[in-house]
Amino acid sequence: MPARDRPRHRRRNPAPARQRGVALILLITVLVIGVVWYTVGALGKAAPTTADREIITGRALEHAKQALLAYVAQYAARSSTIEPGQMPCPELLSSIGTASQGQAATSCTNASYTRGRLPWETLGVDEIRDGYGEPIWYVLSPGFRSAPINFGTPGQLTYNGNPNAAVALLIAPGAALNTQSDPATPPAGCSKVNQQVSTRNTASLNPQNFLECSNDAGNNTIVGSSQWTNDRVIAITAADWITAIAGPVADRLQRQVAPALEDWRLNISPGWGSSFLPYASSFSDPTTNDLCGNVNFLEGLAPVADTASASCPTLWTGGNVSQLLGLLSTPTCTQVSGAYKCTFTNLSVLPPLTVRITANVPNIGMTFRNPIVGGSPDITNDRGGTITNFSLSIATSGPSAGQATLQVDIQFPLFAIGTTNVIIQNPSPAFFADSRIAWFINNNWARYVYYAIGQGAKLGAPSGCSGPGDPDCMTLNGLPPANGSPSDKQLILALMGPALSGQTQPSSNITDYLESRTSGAVFNSATVTSTFNDRLAACPFQQTPASGVPIAICN
Repeated sequence: MPARDRPRHRRRNPAPARQRGVALILLITVLVIGVVWYTVGALGKAAPTTADREIITGRALEHAKQALLAYVAQYAARSSTIEPGQMPCPELLSSIGTASQGQAATSCTNASYTRGRLPWETLGVDEIRDGYGEPIWYVLSPGFRSAPINFGTPGQLTYNGNPNAAVALLIAPGAALNTQSDPATPPAGCSKVNQQVSTRNTASLNPQNFLECSNDAGNNTIVGSSQWTNDRVIAITAADWITAIAGPVADRLQRQVAPALEDWRLNISPGWGSSFLPYASSFSDPTTNDLCGNVNFLEGLAPVADTASASCPTLWTGGNVSQLLGLLSTPTCTQVSGAYKCTFTNLSVLPPLTVRITANVPNIGMTFRNPIVGGSPDITNDRGGTITNFSLSIATSGPSAGQATLQVDIQFPLFAIGTTNVIIQNPSPAFFADSRIAWFINNNWARYVYYAIGQGAKLGAPSGCSGPGDPDCMTLNGLPPANGSPSDKQLILALMGPALSGQTQPSSNITDYLESRTSGAVFNSATVTSTFNDRLAACPFQQTPASGVPIAICN
């Protein structure tokens, strides 16, 4: 057979098989390296060093502090919050494993410390754990749950041996300890514990299974590296707390308090016979100031005394009853049960008895009081008399400046013989119940706010503040142009911050409180720094939103 006709045997190329073998070896190598890498990484994560745990714990405590302060700030800024600066309650010790885990208790005592775990869900953050995987604990000072809460509210927790040093303590509990068999004697404030119990994380939690050395009682003392405690503690001080809420409180002065006072001037004070803002209470130690205005003082503290006193007479007095027709016995007028009672006896049958009653309130021009009206329920009598010719007026100058006078005639029907009682309600501070300012009054914020009115807003001003540049207006420099003219202010409120370097509080010296006032009727607004911490509000004031259309806050 010719060679060319013989069948050919094809030789196979061994290269693909060798390539597949090499690829398999490479794949196995990568898998082995991956497994080794994962194993090493997992071992590293499973056994972090003590330093790693401390770093995690430090970050956790700082995260918890910032979350808590941020919550307090936004809560204070809400228009509906009646106690700005209120701190949230800790989580209930019994909430572990329930639907309320992570939530602040709805109520907790204001009279003593409260402790529990940090209410992370209420704060709007993920659960925060320390370097040992333990949730952060939270101890709250007395005084931060109900009114009055203000810059003067003291933190009452002991921190690092210093009493009244903290508003709150945040504690990372670390790993469970068992020092029961330790032969040594614990240092002062500490005791032997056994936290390694099966019920450690069972509701209701026992704080002593987590916290040592009186930390569960809000009495933290750093005892240094020790077998007796592994707690790590960070404090929220009064300064931290004030920094968080000062901006929101000042914002509410502008959004709520200033407009409410301006509304009183425009809509309520005319009932006394004149449109005005009360005179300021002359500045003195804010902790003891009577908060009652003084004649001709345009600057000082806000005149928001809510009860009458010898230094702030805001009740009817000097009553007089005179007969216009008929014959009556000698009348008497006295304060009784929160009202003014005038009593007299009709001594004749004919003609019908008609009397005129007058009375005064010495300090209406120095306080915020609602005027009364000439009818029930403000004026009543028990003999069926008819009220006529009711009037209120207010003295705008002279020695009686600020005194309001009431006059009313009452005509009685025929045969109204006998003793008659006329009841006149006292001027009420009901204005303070206005939801815009109730928080301001109830928490004594007026003791931390400087109050100034322009010449055009005072009692008896011949003309009001008519616009920018009017000398009867005040000036507030430093605001952005979007907030309106600086020289048309009828009212300025300055939230006075805590004492700065060189200042002493409490004090009767205004320079220990106020940095923004440059001269009479001129104030400066500026960024808060280490040398300036006033925050200003004013009327009129405007905001210019993104739409570009200015909105008047008060004018």
